[in-house]
Parts: sequence; structure tokens; C-alpha cells
Amino acid sequence: MKNQDYLYLDHAASTPMRKSAMDKYIEAESYGYANSSGGHKLSRNSKNLLEDSREKIAELLNAAQGEIVFTSGGTEADNWTIKSLFNSERPNDNLVTSNIEHEAVIASAEWVSSNGYRTKYAKSDKNGLVTKDEFLGQVDNDTKVASLMWGNNETGIIQPIKDIAREIKTINPSTLFHSDVVQGIISDNIDFHKNGIESAAVSAHKIGGPKGVGAMFINSNHKLPSFLHGGKQELERRAGTVDVPGIAAFATALEEQQSRFDEEVGLMKNERAIFEEKLKNSLDIEILGDSMNRLPHISNVQFKDLHSEVLLIQLDLNGLGVSRGSACASGAQKPSHVLEAMNINPKFINSHLRFSFGWTTQVGDGNKAAEIVMQAVKEIE
Repeated sequence: MKNQDYLYLDHAASTPMRKSAMDKYIEAESYGYANSSGGHKLSRNSKNLLEDSREKIAELLNAAQGEIVFTSGGTEADNWTIKSLFNSERPNDNLVTSNIEHEAVIASAEWVSSNGYRTKYAKSDKNGLVTKDEFLGQVDNDTKVASLMWGNNETGIIQPIKDIAREIKTINPSTLFHSDVVQGIISDNIDFHKNGIESAAVSAHKIGGPKGVGAMFINSNHKLPSFLHGGKQELERRAGTVDVPGIAAFATALEEQQSRFDEEVGLMKNERAIFEEKLKNSLDIEILGDSMNRLPHISNVQFKDLHSEVLLIQLDLNGLGVSRGSACASGAQKPSHVLEAMNINPKFINSHLRFSFGWTTQVGDGNKAAEIVMQAVKEIE
């Protein structure tokens, strides 16, 4: 089966690279291949390309240039913000996060706990929402970092970030409020400053950029210690030779995504609606968060009495690529921690698949996906 005949609905895991980004990567590699930290002409070419890309990304995200630090992706940015401030002799310092976070945040929180600091988890309700009162109820005078994702990577449920940001400083003015916006930036308009986000994780490959490149937004009012040591790159904030072609491609992908935002997100939303409606009318299913405020590109479907792994394989054979949940937990035998946090009936917790639309979504994809799903279910039964 050729790639063009295969329907890809796993954009929440990764997206194809946009042609504009691919072209920019090749151009940048030929022009900016020198180390951007060097002192000769070719290094200056690379350095100029790096800073031009930073300026473009900052402008598109309504941030200052100095607030954008390039990373290897969202995972590094999450780790950096959450771990780096827990390095003092203050044993009462604590981290507040939620029990539905991406694995990068969950694992970082576990690291914080293993180093003698307290981690407090705000609990999700049955709809996958962490309420403002539940989250703020965990924050106190010793909370060093508070981290809540913009939109969940498995369910798409959007969290009350702006409401929390508005009140968190009245509890503790020094708390750093971080948000993993890796999924949110795919299909939602996010202004870090207007929404009170002081630190954020962004990944290029979710919006049609290259893998292995991302950014951390850090409000200019905060300074984080270096997470990687060994050089003075990124204004002495992150050591290591900078991937200038990857960053240039990232900037190009973000520019195209923002310029086509309404068109692309409108297609995702419409095709998802068609997909979900057709399945609800034909199969015994449940859409998680159906009545909630969700990111337009994610649909988490519970197929009663069908094991998700069996259905996933059958869908793959029939030409549809989806996932059981987070790609970072791929291969894990245990149930999703997000679904467990939502108190999903244990009988059906392994009956969920995530369908995620993206920038390549076309008119008719929702209907085609539903037809493939219905056929696969029929073949299994």
C-alpha cells in the first residue's frame, strides 16, 4: 500500500513535514552549515539564520526574542522547567501538577519527589478536566513550580489555564506557572502572556516541522538555571551545537501553520465532527469529552467489548493509522494513566483508540475513516 493510499490520523503523535519546512531545511543546511558559535563569515551566516528564526518564532507566538530558547522538543522543555528550580536547600519546596499530564511532566514530577521534594497532584474529574479550584487548592506558599497542560494529548480536553493563571499569584507570587502546549498549539490560538503562562513547551514536529527541534518559552521575569552544560550557546542557557537548519525549518513550519490556521483547524474540526457522528450512529461507542471543550484535532473513542490493540492492528491492515494514546507510552502494557485518572470503567479501559487529525487533513477524511473503522469492527466481530 502506497503512503498516499494510507489514511494517517495520528497527528497528535507526529505530523508529516511541510514542503516549505523541508525546502527551508535543505536551503539552511547549504547556507548555514557552519557552527553558529564560531567567529568566521560562515558561522555568522549560521548565527544570523538562527536569530532570524528566533525573531520570527517569537513574533508568531507574541513573545520577546529573549523569551524563546531552542530545545530538542517538548520533553526537554518540560524537564527543564520542572526540574531545574528544585536545586536548593529548601526542603519544603513543592511542585504542583495534575494526574493527566504528558509522560514528560509525570516523569519529571517523579524525579522531583525522588530528590526529596514534595509533589502534589491535582485530580481530574470524570470528564478529564482539572478544575480551577482543584488545581489552586494544591498551591501554597512553598510551591516552586505549578504545571498544567493546555490540552490533553489523549483526550483533547482543554484545561482552565487562564482562570488558574489569574488567581495563582494571589496564593504565591513567586510560583512559576508552566504549561505543556505541545498539543494545544496544533489547533488552538495560544498567547502566552495574555493567558498568564510563564513557561511553555513547544515541539516543531506536531505542526509540520522537523523532529528533534522545539522551543521553551520562558517569561523574561524568570530566569532558569542551565539544564545542559558544556558551552555558552543560547545566551548561555543551553549548551550544545545548535541545530540551525532544524530551527529554520521550525520557524517556516510555524509561519505556514499560523497563516493557514483558520483553514486547517476548520477542516480538522469539520472532519472530526463527521467522523464522530457517523460512528455514534453506527456502533456502540463513546466519545470521551464529547460535551466538553476539546482541541479540534483529537477524538478518543471507546469501543465497548473490543480490545484496542486488536482493533488498531485491523485498522492498520485496512489502511488507517491511529494510536492507543500517547506515542511516548507506545508499547506499554499498562492502561493509560489519563484514562485511569478519569476513572474509566476497568472493563473498557483497554478499549480506547485516539484518532487525531492534522494539517494534511482533507475533505472526506472523516467519512473515509469512519467507513474503515466500521469495516474493521465488522471483520473482528
